[in-house]
Amino acid sequence: MTAKNHLDGLKFKAQFDLWGDSLPRSELAWVNMLRQKAMAKFLQFGLPGPKMEAWKYTNLGQLNSGNFDLLTSSDRAGNETAPFESLDGSKIVFTDGFYNKATSTIESQKGVKFLSLNDYMKDYPEAAQKLFNKNDDGSSLQNLNTAIMTGGYVLFVDENTKLAGPIQIIHNTTTSSENKSITTKCFIDLQDNSFAQMVETFIGSDEHNYWRHHVTEAIVGKNAVLEIYQIQQESKKAIHTADMHVDVDQRANFKHYSLNLGGKISRTEIKPTLTGLQSNVDLRGAFLGRNGNSHDVFTHMKHMFPEGTSDQIYRGVLDKGGKSSFQGKVYVAKDAQLTNADQSNKNLILDRNAEANSKPELLIYADDVKCSHGATVGELDAEALYYLKSRGLDQNAAKALLVEAFVAEVFEDIKLEPVRLKYLELALNWLSEETKE
Repeated sequence: MTAKNHLDGLKFKAQFDLWGDSLPRSELAWVNMLRQKAMAKFLQFGLPGPKMEAWKYTNLGQLNSGNFDLLTSSDRAGNETAPFESLDGSKIVFTDGFYNKATSTIESQKGVKFLSLNDYMKDYPEAAQKLFNKNDDGSSLQNLNTAIMTGGYVLFVDENTKLAGPIQIIHNTTTSSENKSITTKCFIDLQDNSFAQMVETFIGSDEHNYWRHHVTEAIVGKNAVLEIYQIQQESKKAIHTADMHVDVDQRANFKHYSLNLGGKISRTEIKPTLTGLQSNVDLRGAFLGRNGNSHDVFTHMKHMFPEGTSDQIYRGVLDKGGKSSFQGKVYVAKDAQLTNADQSNKNLILDRNAEANSKPELLIYADDVKCSHGATVGELDAEALYYLKSRGLDQNAAKALLVEAFVAEVFEDIKLEPVRLKYLELALNWLSEETKE
């Protein structure tokens, strides 16, 4: 029976009954059973609806009313250009949610194992089952993801191992994605004292209408460092939902940087749990929207051990017809004394017909902590604009300079220079598009 605040999701059940046997690795008995169980769990609730507090700004009703069929195969042709040609290291390509071996390059390194999820489920069935069993009580969307997943990747980094270079992962689409759901699931496991950087880009043609749901489960071991850089440039007609769960162990560091530009509806969920003494999490992101773009960023930071630190910095820029929301929750457990948690969300409105929502939340059960949050919504500083114009800049150049400075604060600490420069380049290109309209 569907929960009161959810949408029924029966359309996906009908699609699953029709095409589920054609999904990758469904010929394996344990995978087929895994999919069947996940679909049954999904149907207990269905799709999260706008009456749910956490989903009040993101309406997934289009998934039920639209024609999003299951995608069981792809022509595997697509945009093969890597957004970061200057980065060394592995380049992994997923086309319409399927691993594209022909256009991928995996650099071999001792202590590092990178496999497509479908290969891993076939070659290491017992280990793969353990990965899924760890997250047996996921949300309804996670269960749907497991039921209809087309693939993904698995990354293992042994203890005392540092990746030779960043792993670049490209998710692109073809005409096969039209009116389809693209569903990927990924697992990352960094052992103690290891280090990894990942650059992940989601790219779609402006003419394609599809739903991409991307789920990542990560473990960062003691004293390990995981850095993930994501860029979302989906089709203007697409729905993009990304869900990331990360366990961060003792004295480990997890850093996540994101830039959201595309999609008709975009929602990014990041849920780190600080599971060890002195663990640290940094979340930084920017979202830019106009002309019907709706960006929703939802974070849930859980401090479970003492002396942990977390820092969240998110910036939104909204032009005419753009809408955004930032929902940031910080939970500090009773035993997580000496926690230091900061959260900041600032939004810049470039047109009165734009909308920005911000909902910071602190749940603190320890008594010796330093926790803060701040949220602002405002327009460009008229005096700053006047000053820049008095120095010879025209209106558009002055406006671009102020927006660049506003967004640059999010990415200024990135040490991978090609990534930092690309973030700023994309933000400026987005602004220049407004002057052409």
